[in-house]
Amino acid sequence: MRTTLTGYEAPVTGEPSYPSRPRNAHALAGVGVHSYTESQSKSLIQTGEVAAMTMTDIGARIERARAAADLSQRALAGATGLSQSSLSRIISGARPPKMPELVAIAWETGHTVAQLIGTGVSAERAQCAARATNDSDMDGMRRALLDFLELDEYLDDQAIPATTGSRAGKQGPETVNAEQEGRTEAERFRREQNLGMQPLGDLVAIIEQAAGIDVAVLDADQDEHGLTMRAPERGAVFIAVARTEHPMRQRSTLAHELGHVLFEDWVNSDTGGWSNRSPGESRANAFARHLLVPVEGLRAFLGERGSIGRSDLSAVVQRFLVSPKIASIALHQAGYIDLSTKKEWMALFAPGLATRFGWSDQYLALRDDSARRRAPQQLLTRAIKGYAEGILSVQAIATLRGLSRGDTEVELGKAGVVPADRSAMWADHSELPEPDVDLSALDEALDAPDEDTEAPDTTASDSG
Repeated sequence: MRTTLTGYEAPVTGEPSYPSRPRNAHALAGVGVHSYTESQSKSLIQTGEVAAMTMTDIGARIERARAAADLSQRALAGATGLSQSSLSRIISGARPPKMPELVAIAWETGHTVAQLIGTGVSAERAQCAARATNDSDMDGMRRALLDFLELDEYLDDQAIPATTGSRAGKQGPETVNAEQEGRTEAERFRREQNLGMQPLGDLVAIIEQAAGIDVAVLDADQDEHGLTMRAPERGAVFIAVARTEHPMRQRSTLAHELGHVLFEDWVNSDTGGWSNRSPGESRANAFARHLLVPVEGLRAFLGERGSIGRSDLSAVVQRFLVSPKIASIALHQAGYIDLSTKKEWMALFAPGLATRFGWSDQYLALRDDSARRRAPQQLLTRAIKGYAEGILSVQAIATLRGLSRGDTEVELGKAGVVPADRSAMWADHSELPEPDVDLSALDEALDAPDEDTEAPDTTASDSG
């Protein structure tokens, strides 16, 4: 368990005087630290206790944290009591940061010291499943989800309870029949969550509330579509999908990543090959299709029809909020269209169908929603509780929300959420009661002979 300190005192000499902050600010450090000197801090880093991080590595992490908090170097230096030149030297790796400086930087950037020095959740221990194109390394999403896992672990250590949450098990079985396994699991999920055969609306909310898995919508590279990550030792799971102007693709990616979680398709986060079409990827694709458009739900919607046209395809796309490609596959599996029609319709696009068949306003609303950033709700709820208890800075919440620090403080204040006053209670020593300590037992113990000491040998030794 990580230790939380209740106060901060700057050393008498040689240390900067940091601005006041809540007494539990040091909890964010993730370590029990009062005031480390520069030599102690340097020793801590160089002895390997900082996960073999180098000065340059730590500086780069601090720089990323500064950028994520949208703070200039001057602003961060001012907030932490450092000179800008000192902060610049730390970031460049020219000198090691002192531990109080790391604590202050962590607090102001909304990070933990563990994140800054590399002792938190590591990429080597985290496990992933991903959906990407063009051989993307998924670096952006990987960094974001590692940060989520680190914050989640910190809140666990600070006894901020999780409301729900997925604690997934070991790696799942090898894929045998991707299509059948995907369909069976989708039907099971709908049945167990009482979703029936109706279209699924807010898929993020369904995954968070029904499956208990936190979901985030993030800024990402165009080839980073979705990533699922878990910390295997704790089982905490996060799903991330990219902000996009293609809402149907985002929904299929969400369902695809949910399939990976349910099938426990875990690999090490540095495995790579995220664009490869493996059996596990095919199975997750099948799960997504059958979850979004159940065959029986499609038949209930269309009924008995001799033939269908593009207006029917448009109606299916609009009702189930899927791409024409997924709708065409479902229509073919349900026996409504032949193979050639399926191939022809799979090349169509949702915006064109929406424009042609009069639901473009709905499509634009869907597009606006899928292009918005969305924080993982359960983690955000816990972070707000941590802020209210004074163990998390407002910047951590601002970073999660993608808002400025000022806007976040105003929003929280309007909702009545303010940090608890945890100021230390000081008293004059003359007001303290006189101690009454009975030392007689200690005196007796000190006066008693030592039973383990042998009596000296007074017999003359035999000289020969």
